[in-house]
Amino acid sequence: MSKLVVDQIQKSGGPALTLPTTSGAANALLVNDGSGNLSFSTIGNLLPGGATANSVLTNDGSGNLSFVKPVIVPADSATIIGTVATSSSRQNSYYGSWTSSGPNSTYQNATAAGSNSTYTAQSWNMFLGDGYPQAGATTQNFYAHDYAGEYYRDIHYANLSRVGDWYKTYFYYQNSTGYGGVTWRVLPIRNTTGAPITTTVYFGYSSYDTYNGAACGVFTPSGTGTTYSTQTGGTWTQGFTNTSNTMSTGSMSITVPANTTVLVMLVTSHNYQTTYYFTDCSMFYSLDSTFTTGLVCDMRMLAALSMVRSTQATNSVANPHQIYNACATIFGDR
Repeated sequence: MSKLVVDQIQKSGGPALTLPTTSGAANALLVNDGSGNLSFSTIGNLLPGGATANSVLTNDGSGNLSFVKPVIVPADSATIIGTVATSSSRQNSYYGSWTSSGPNSTYQNATAAGSNSTYTAQSWNMFLGDGYPQAGATTQNFYAHDYAGEYYRDIHYANLSRVGDWYKTYFYYQNSTGYGGVTWRVLPIRNTTGAPITTTVYFGYSSYDTYNGAACGVFTPSGTGTTYSTQTGGTWTQGFTNTSNTMSTGSMSITVPANTTVLVMLVTSHNYQTTYYFTDCSMFYSLDSTFTTGLVCDMRMLAALSMVRSTQATNSVANPHQIYNACATIFGDR
């Protein structure tokens, strides 16, 4: 049999490929340097550095490989629906003390889910656990989770049709009468389809008066695309408010854009019962009716809401979209 000896090979009209001058090691791979020069290399030389125990090889979508240690969260599923909740028992503080030394200006819970931008910013920061997030170590109060039994970015999962609290009892021995505390609860809903879906969110709430009211609204992100990493802002839309002395139920209609996650925030007040005794109703119910075909609870976002931080928040500025950006970094973009 004849042997053909060449330095290069070339398809007619295509680029010339220069062949290697050595045979390479056993099991070596033939690789191209991008300029048509071929050589033999082992797989280890082709992989990035930085591998650690339990890390996995990932692709950034542009062919760049790297090793990362994954943070595992459950896959989105119709069988898992959860919320994240934070609460506060600061009584009159949001009426007279949420000023320059704490959350910016006074506060009314009934308009803090989208109707009033100032109150909504404070509400979101409180939900994340700190009303004065830019403060030093001991110069200001957190204004959240300030009493035994309060929530601090706690994840609550549904058994079947509802999640949260219908009648949670608080005994405020430092606040005997008057204004009670506040609970902020967020439900991340993701549309897995290519078309917008309109659904109804059902909730139970407690309120007391103008300052101790209740509200429900939805944050819809805005950016150059629908993925977590492309979000640069967003819009709050409040669909419910109440300022009466009651524990009751309500609902609101929301539209979830295609391939997008929205954040539904319910804010409730701890209703005064008698001296020292307050109750809180903060729950979503009829979940099967809310989560119609194509809608799921976003498990990546649920985990992000319980742990990540906003890098530019102040006592008067909140950036919910930064939770999306952080979610992409930690759990993967989509």
